Amino acid sequence: MSEAEAATGPHRSRRAPDPLAGNAVWDLWQELMALYPLWRSMLASLSPRSPFRRETSWFWFDVIRGMRSMPSSRAVVTRLERVGDGDLDAVIGLAEINSRRQEHFLRTLVLSYITVPFAVGAIWAELAPGQMIGLMRNPELAAYWGGGTAGLFTALVIRFVADWRARSFVALLQIARTERRADAARPPVRPERRPGSRRPTRSA
Repeated sequence: MSEAEAATGPHRSRRAPDPLAGNAVWDLWQELMALYPLWRSMLASLSPRSPFRRETSWFWFDVIRGMRSMPSSRAVVTRLERVGDGDLDAVIGLAEINSRRQEHFLRTLVLSYITVPFAVGAIWAELAPGQMIGLMRNPELAAYWGGGTAGLFTALVIRFVADWRARSFVALLQIARTERRADAARPPVRPERRPGSRRPTRSA
């Protein structure tokens, strides 16, 4: 036994098993997440040949046809064809919960990193304007101001993109359910009879 295993135990150095592994709904959720990656969705929407640009526009009313036509979206819908209605509803429920959680994280980030600091800064500038101006003009603090602004901007972009992806995924799953319900409600197509064809007669 190595010194690390002797100190931490033989099993603590290994990654803990996923407690949700083997659950059908969570396994399906993980599989759909792999089919709808964030980076691929962003690159597809920015590509000149993107369905977003070819078939729709953000300035027009229809903003879902392009999303449904994306390769990652088609892969998700194709995978859902092998899923029952119950599992589809369960995955949509998880996606809606995830979207609300992403929205809460975004609001918390905006409140913590923008609203509160600006409010404190405004009060400080009102009470001690000279001291506030001196801190802002201090060249030794320029690197801290720049790093803090860059970190704030990066965190906001990441949270905005994550919120956008979560909402898009909910919309995609709802589109898949709508298509399934429409296909189920559509009456079966009867074969057309050719002109001059006769119905088979029963033999006596």
